[in-house]
Amino acid sequence: MRPVDNYEVFTARPPDAPLRHNGNVRGSEPVDAAVYAHLMYDEWRWREMFVVPSREIVKVIRPK
Repeated sequence: MRPVDNYEVFTARPPDAPLRHNGNVRGSEPVDAAVYAHLMYDEWRWREMFVVPSREIVKVIRPK
């Protein structure tokens, strides 16, 4: 069984709208995560959709 990673999902819908965080999905590869994100967050006609491995996100401010 392949290891599964967590991916954060970001989308933008109207033109010139900033990206927003929609949630997360899990997948063993980025392509799998992209398919799951498309299936789970298919409620709008997104202009853009990205998946980013959660481990690659750098925290700028941490809670104390």
